Amino acid sequence: MEKKRRAEKLITWLRWLVLIFGAAVVADEISARLAVVLSTALVIYNALVTFCLHNDTKFAKCGRRLSDVCRIVDTLAITLLLAACPKSGSIIWLLYWFVLVSSGYSYASLRKLVYDSAVVLSANALAVLYVGSASGSSLSVVGYTLAIRSVGLILGALVAAYVAKVRSQDELASERGSYLQAILECGTKLTRFRDVHELAVHVVQSAVTQTGAQGGELLLINEETGELEREAFHLSAEGGSEAEAPPDSLIRSYANWVLRTGKEFVVRASKPGADQAQSDNNAFERDNHHAIAVPLQWQSSSADNEVSVLGALVVWSAPTEDFAPDALDILKIFAAIAGAAIVNLRLYTSLQKSFLRTLQSLAASLEARDEYTRGHSERVMKVASLIAEELNVPDESIEILRSAAQLHDIGKIGVPDAILRKAGRLTAEEWETMRRHPIVSEEICRPLGLAPEVLFLIKHHHERIDGKGYPAGLPPEEQPLLQRILVVADSFDAMRSRRPYRDVMSEEELLSELNRSAGRTMDPTVVEALKRLMSRGDLVPVYEEHDRLTGVDFRSSKGNAKAA
Repeated sequence: MEKKRRAEKLITWLRWLVLIFGAAVVADEISARLAVVLSTALVIYNALVTFCLHNDTKFAKCGRRLSDVCRIVDTLAITLLLAACPKSGSIIWLLYWFVLVSSGYSYASLRKLVYDSAVVLSANALAVLYVGSASGSSLSVVGYTLAIRSVGLILGALVAAYVAKVRSQDELASERGSYLQAILECGTKLTRFRDVHELAVHVVQSAVTQTGAQGGELLLINEETGELEREAFHLSAEGGSEAEAPPDSLIRSYANWVLRTGKEFVVRASKPGADQAQSDNNAFERDNHHAIAVPLQWQSSSADNEVSVLGALVVWSAPTEDFAPDALDILKIFAAIAGAAIVNLRLYTSLQKSFLRTLQSLAASLEARDEYTRGHSERVMKVASLIAEELNVPDESIEILRSAAQLHDIGKIGVPDAILRKAGRLTAEEWETMRRHPIVSEEICRPLGLAPEVLFLIKHHHERIDGKGYPAGLPPEEQPLLQRILVVADSFDAMRSRRPYRDVMSEEELLSELNRSAGRTMDPTVVEALKRLMSRGDLVPVYEEHDRLTGVDFRSSKGNAKAA
């Protein structure tokens, strides 16, 4: 579509030169009034064409018909001039070359060029016969004039055919290079995605761009429900703001046919379907969009080499616009790459989740070795989530926070029990060992392919707002909100639960410590959110199990543990 627009823009600018040339030739042969009328009409006509070419919405609606209309109007205008200005006819008829060459430049189809050439030859013949009849010329003179001009126009048609052939070859080489580059980039990028939705969006965008489609949709079968669901949707910017997609029911009917048969097919506008789908003609609604639907397939490595259909990739053109001949082949390549990438990504995600669950179980087992750390990460996760919700943190960020909280202390697997359970003050060597556990946690989790944000939170959950924390001593401006929330939640649970070196703090002592730490070691905004949760009793359910097992009455002003 864009290539067609560029060609028509060049022709439009050349048409201004042709108009000026024609006006100069016939200026002495027609009246001033008629010259003004013709010039005004032609200027308005070419201005409207220029406007349509520069307006996305207008071009999307009339781009296909614009070239045909322009050739007809150009031919008609030249023919009228020939009829009205017989003295200038010996030069004016050469303007037909503009119509022929512009047709060859605009279209790569030889059939279309032959059609336009026939129209031009017929129009020229009518003009010659009309002028000969009006001037009383003999048949021999009329025949000679017609023969000379016809030969000249046939030469013009041959020149146009050469232009069309050269342009077609250049476009073919350019398009093939563009397709290969797009396929290479798509294949390379698909290996980097860690989310099926992002992968699907990229595939649809690439498919729409490379086929010149108006829009596209990728539908996948949900692994759990078995239902066909839309995974990605894209409309081309060239379609304009008024571009509309086919009805969703129609797109789904295409996709369901592809899933049922495992074959691709092309749907023509206002026609039921492709040759392969003739038996299912009644299943499709009538629509004015051409469409192509291809299956996303995956061939298993089992002995029977079973082929599974994962979903369907559907693209559609603008109304009355058809696809390039190789559009189907391009889509099949994109679908093959996407199918393999989605299967690999699903397997990777499944394996990643399995490793993550194993690591979370290991972290829980590590904490369960003694009563002081049992359930710590789970409680930190819940407290951090409640604080984040209190601060209106987006859901996707809360998920990042939950993942980091569950694994933040996994690095303590490398800390000896003698240090973890020591009741007294740690020595310098023991403290150095303890200070390394956030780094070890991050190193253990890194191979899982977790998001960089999750790894950052795991590594820096012992930083302080004054920049004196560990392991990096990050300054305040480098500590994001999620990290500050995790710091407060981790510290709160340490104060709220029993430790080898002290008993559980009372509520008064805990509030006093929070007030003292706000602005010094902890973010005051996060601390205030935590205090609001405490005042409303929102944290009570988080610690019910802990208090039951340890026999703690948290609201006791003395802060002593009762006998279990």
